Amino acid sequence: MSSPTLDLVELELFNPSADLLTDDERIHISYQRARAVARAYDLNISDVLHLTPKFWQLHQDLIAPVDYAAFSLLTIQFNLAAGTLAPFAIHNPHYKSLLDRILRFDVSAQYMLTEVGHGLDARNLETSATLLPNGEFDLHTPNLNAAKIMPPTWPRKSFPRVAVVFARLLASDEDRGLRPFIVWLNDGERMCDGVMAKMLPPRAGAKPLDHSITSFTHVRLPSSALLGSIERPSNERENFLSITWRLGVGALALTMSTIPMMKRSVFVAGKYSIHRQILGPETKPTSIISLRTQQQPILHGLAQIAVFEAYAEESILLFQDPNLQPTVRHAIGAIFKAVMSQAVHPTLYALSERCGARGLYGYNHIIESQLDCRVSSIAEGDTLALSIRLATELLLDRYQLPPARYSTCILAQHEKGLMAESRALLRGIAGGHRSDEFNALILPRCQSIVEAIGHRMAYEAAAKAGVPSDLLSLYKIGVMLHDPSWYVQHTNATRESMFAEESRALDVVLPRLNTLLDQTGAERYCTSPILSHDSWEAFVDQLETHGDGKSTCISRSSSKL
Repeated sequence: MSSPTLDLVELELFNPSADLLTDDERIHISYQRARAVARAYDLNISDVLHLTPKFWQLHQDLIAPVDYAAFSLLTIQFNLAAGTLAPFAIHNPHYKSLLDRILRFDVSAQYMLTEVGHGLDARNLETSATLLPNGEFDLHTPNLNAAKIMPPTWPRKSFPRVAVVFARLLASDEDRGLRPFIVWLNDGERMCDGVMAKMLPPRAGAKPLDHSITSFTHVRLPSSALLGSIERPSNERENFLSITWRLGVGALALTMSTIPMMKRSVFVAGKYSIHRQILGPETKPTSIISLRTQQQPILHGLAQIAVFEAYAEESILLFQDPNLQPTVRHAIGAIFKAVMSQAVHPTLYALSERCGARGLYGYNHIIESQLDCRVSSIAEGDTLALSIRLATELLLDRYQLPPARYSTCILAQHEKGLMAESRALLRGIAGGHRSDEFNALILPRCQSIVEAIGHRMAYEAAAKAGVPSDLLSLYKIGVMLHDPSWYVQHTNATRESMFAEESRALDVVLPRLNTLLDQTGAERYCTSPILSHDSWEAFVDQLETHGDGKSTCISRSSSKL
């Protein structure tokens, strides 16, 4: 599917020279880039409400790693803010008008759930919205721990700011649970009355964004600000899951942005390794791609990309399958997130290292994406926390996931074995899943269990989609080498046999290296100077310089200390 952003990367707005500006100027450019991408995609209410292919395509677009600050604004805008508002906008002209402005990116929309003191336990947040006698609400932050943290709320010229703010509804001296409210934060130049933002410092190594800590001091909201019923819900847990349902979408959608991160990083490292030469035996120039240690992360990365693209498509189908329970659909997103997080971090780390000292610089893309992918591991649900909850629910048999297609596949056996180990431990824990013993013995195993489930699902999806067998084989042995002790203990595999299998798989894929790199489609989204000798020379020529490089002979008689 052709991307509507292909023409955008040719614009001056996306010129990498923007990186030389001040942080404030760079932040403003990220907002302008986000608006440009939003208008290129032209999403409508159906796209965000029904999760159309265009919605998912945005989250896998190669434009994401070009400016992850801009992409963060986009996914907050479309998935979290617009997605929460959309069901209410269908029959409400007031909400529909605001949603149209959000979808055009005429305004910047934020999603304010977590607080300084309440992250993983967001159900206990303290921001309150008190119903007043005239039907309005009083929005208030009672203490420092109740301030909202992370969403960008700083005034930004030409980008008025509105937010979906989650608060505890208090009515008739009764706590009626959490609700989302529409709250205007600023007009693009000054904060609204009673709203205060404190800008956080830039994240290490990432493009800057105006992340903030935001608090409210008795802010008056109209009755129309409330999204949903004013009545107390019969089940507070179900109410929380219902009003925050877009977090489940985000766990899947946001994580998909790691695929273009991998594509761009593998492309840079691969092309650099092909043209970079060292002097081999007899001082003969040799490309560093001839070294097995150089081939490994690049070829494994290409295999992962092929498998994960198929896995993403299957995960979308499962996530939107109305025949599956909501808990199972959310589990699909959590599993995808766990697998991608486990794969992308070591892959990008290795790719950066294989570029030597040049891999340390953001302008070569890899290390910047390495830091950006940490965002996707935490946002819309921390990977470890999601894994603990999911693995615990599976061990307690609260629901079942779709069964393995190929039960005899060695990856399916690995998944089954890890589950059996933990179930055996659980049977011996007298205090159950809330005991100290469960905390000590089972919790550390949860993420590995979820990753094993996901790797099996990814392999099955890729096989079904017709991913070439050489890439599929390389992916499989890469997964096995992630937990070699289990395979040595429970199968006929040995360390030697697994290393030999990996070597054979690498040999088969290697001749297709250049073709596979080109098939990533990353070239037009890359500006790294290490991609070729010519681009490197041009890069060096424009660096700040002292001295003219001309040789000067200084006589002893004229030189003095």
